[in-house]
Amino acid sequence: MLLENKYYKIINTKVDGLSAVYRIVLLPDCDVYRGHFPGNPVCPGVCNIETIKECAILLAGRKLQISTIKQCRLTAVASPALCPEVDVTVSLLSTDRGFTVTAKIADAERTYMEYKGDMIV
Repeated sequence: MLLENKYYKIINTKVDGLSAVYRIVLLPDCDVYRGHFPGNPVCPGVCNIETIKECAILLAGRKLQISTIKQCRLTAVASPALCPEVDVTVSLLSTDRGFTVTAKIADAERTYMEYKGDMIV
């Protein structure tokens, strides 16, 4: 995993079949925030996508690669200062090559990202 325990840390997991909610804490001392953006750190969209991929890997129990992103909406600015803890909700639907992944990153007040795409084994 590229970002787990560097950019975020999972503090709680609820799994129900091929769906899960991962409660994560964003780690403000990560080097990513020093460059994006100094003095006003925000979560880069590419890191949000990687976080979703890593949670999908945990749920699937096998290594996955993103093959197609069908939808990726950044709906609010996320940062460790504004939302130190968020939920990553992931649902998998089996396909012949892997999974269709539907996910979102949100807290109780807002959704930060919505994602749908295919990941292959």
